[in-house]
Amino acid sequence: MNDATARAVERMLAADPMWTETGTAGERIGLDRHTLLHAGPPFADPAEICPPILNAAAATLLFEGMADSVEEARAMVRSGAVTLRPAQDFGVVTPLAAVVSRSMWLHVVVDAGGSGARAYSPLNEGGGPALRFGIVSGAVVERLRLLHGAVGPALAGIGPVELRGIACEAMEQGDELHGRVGVASALLTETLVSRLGGTGAVCAFLKEAGQFFLNPWMAACKAVMLAGDGVPGAALVTAAGGNGVRFGLRLSGMMGEGWASAPVAAPQGPDIGAPRPRLPAIGDSAVIDALGFGALALDAAPLLRAELGAAAETAIAAADRLLCADHPAHGRRVGLDARAVLLGGPVPPVCLAALHAAGEDGIVGRGLAWHPPSCHAEAVAAVDARSRAGFPDAPDRRA
Repeated sequence: MNDATARAVERMLAADPMWTETGTAGERIGLDRHTLLHAGPPFADPAEICPPILNAAAATLLFEGMADSVEEARAMVRSGAVTLRPAQDFGVVTPLAAVVSRSMWLHVVVDAGGSGARAYSPLNEGGGPALRFGIVSGAVVERLRLLHGAVGPALAGIGPVELRGIACEAMEQGDELHGRVGVASALLTETLVSRLGGTGAVCAFLKEAGQFFLNPWMAACKAVMLAGDGVPGAALVTAAGGNGVRFGLRLSGMMGEGWASAPVAAPQGPDIGAPRPRLPAIGDSAVIDALGFGALALDAAPLLRAELGAAAETAIAAADRLLCADHPAHGRRVGLDARAVLLGGPVPPVCLAALHAAGEDGIVGRGLAWHPPSCHAEAVAAVDARSRAGFPDAPDRRA
């Protein structure tokens, strides 16, 4: 890596992500009523929005009381009456097809290491009918009402939660912190339930929500990335995600401006039930893998490694060639250098669930997706062009 990327990585290594509080998107990031946030890079036009995100937006508008029917809600999105914007432009990371609206509660994760970086993620809905699966139904709307009417407020005063220690312990027990988060979620749930008194509807929900760790961990990874953001000339990846049509990246040296994006393939791996058409890669959870966990840490998750077969071996072999430095707490290499891809390195992988392309059946499988190499070329070119032009630093967007 070059000197600028090394400086960005040094800042990133000093970060210590801490879940400090919970609050609504309206309160925490000033989200307005007519804006919804989605994963990945921007859509060129409302007509480009994939069916799962369109479904999630429709369910959200019903939850917000802004539409009386699914058809009305979809029409609001298609007409531009409601605007969809990339969540990471607001420091938010959202899983799969889930969108974020003004009334939704967010985890607030702050870098306690001193950078001031701050990131956010919505609450995990657990299994069953869930917005992130890209389906729309009365059950999905009712789950949103439970999550944001009861669970979110209950967690508002939960107090700081140290996430890095949970992550380290979970990796020792077989989680790679993306495709497998069962151990981490159990550890987090134990802490939360204890602080909430151990009984009641919210505790019961948390005990059943087997992936609850995933969302605050997404925000933790994003906060760590933001700690290394805004270094001129640096090719460290600080944003990554798919929108079901295109996959996008942003690098530290892009100074918080724009996205490099390209069409992306669907995750390839085991099916759930009969094979069905898969949506191209979707979700901001790609930040986990871009930091060095998930697909680049499958050596820590033997069960998932065996399930994914030869593709997992390819992903594991990529880690040393793509990642920048050893993390002092995790004992693993972290930080994705986009220049390494251009210099003959492997294509970076992401461990993802696969959604039904038509938005009717939710999750239809899981597997690995791969960054489009052209994203890295475009992003590095943008960093180099900015450096040559001598543009002033963009405003600090980490807080």
